[in-house]
Amino acid sequence: MKAPLGTATRSDQWLVIVLSAIVSVATVVTAARRVVEILPNQDVPVEVQFDPTTQPITIEGVGTVSAEIDRATVTVPDLPIVSWLAALAGVIVPALAIVAIMVCVAWLCRHLMTGEFFSRTNTRLLTSISMLILVGWVADLVGRTFAGNSALARLAEDGEGFALSTTLPLQYLFVAIVVGCIAAAFHAGERMQRDAEGLV
Repeated sequence: MKAPLGTATRSDQWLVIVLSAIVSVATVVTAARRVVEILPNQDVPVEVQFDPTTQPITIEGVGTVSAEIDRATVTVPDLPIVSWLAALAGVIVPALAIVAIMVCVAWLCRHLMTGEFFSRTNTRLLTSISMLILVGWVADLVGRTFAGNSALARLAEDGEGFALSTTLPLQYLFVAIVVGCIAAAFHAGERMQRDAEGLV
């Protein structure tokens, strides 16, 4: 069953498609720049996390102030092969996931523009988006953690004495769950639509 969309709604869908393309291009460019920094495995800038500490920092135009710091970007001569691969994966996999999500979003918009709401394709697209969010989130978390902890170990004089720390950004998990719930709702709507069509 198809329902026509109004002109304003179709314009909104096209806007989402265009924005998806822009996000995809920006993601690829940003990831490529980061890969270029990591790939040679020489003087690699790595974001590290540690237990919060209060340190004086100088801010241009403000001066020296006391600030609580729990992360910083450090440059290490090189990374162990496992951490190097994890750092690369932590950039490439999330970037590919974002691009795939944008493709799914654009594809979903195209289906909605034709009036297809509760269809098997739309349900699969939403499910794919939910799974891709989880994959990208886990890859980013693992890559950052491996690279950051390896950088701290590399910089420590004796390889010990530093505090491992990481944060778990649960907002991505929450978004994945919400999208998964929407996919479940679409699946239920698809089944009800088939049942209704069978009664006609």
